[in-house]
Amino acid sequence: MRRALEIGTFTGFSALCIARGLAPGGQLTCCDISDEWTSIGRKYWEKAGVSDQIELRIGPAIETLRSLPAEPTYDLAFIDADKPTYPAYWEEVVSRVRSGGVILVDNVFYHGAVVDQSDDGEGVRAIRAMNDRARADDRVEATMLTISDGILLARKK
Repeated sequence: MRRALEIGTFTGFSALCIARGLAPGGQLTCCDISDEWTSIGRKYWEKAGVSDQIELRIGPAIETLRSLPAEPTYDLAFIDADKPTYPAYWEEVVSRVRSGGVILVDNVFYHGAVVDQSDDGEGVRAIRAMNDRARADDRVEATMLTISDGILLARKK
């Protein structure tokens, strides 16, 4: 894996894991809105020797994604950010992942709320929409892993 994209970095743990899995010369682009929280991760990226492989872009992730080249150049994308924007992130990410690349989406069970029809909160509605969109998206083959709070795993055709 040479190029990866992360939407939602928080304290940088998943970025560290992804960066450590990159091929020599590989690059991870991280999108997050918080300089404060990502500063925690930057210290550990430096200690792990991967900071030169991580480009952190601070700002609204949807804007960052839309500023990236539209060509499918990423091998991996990981979405784990603000849940109401998941469907929009999905649309921006799928076109930027190469054929055979992988898209991971975290928290797709939303603590079980996605199957609770009485729960109509904004985040729940967004995750349901995201799950429905991924299932119907003929650009990918997708499945859900029942690990923790659910991970959607999609391979781009």
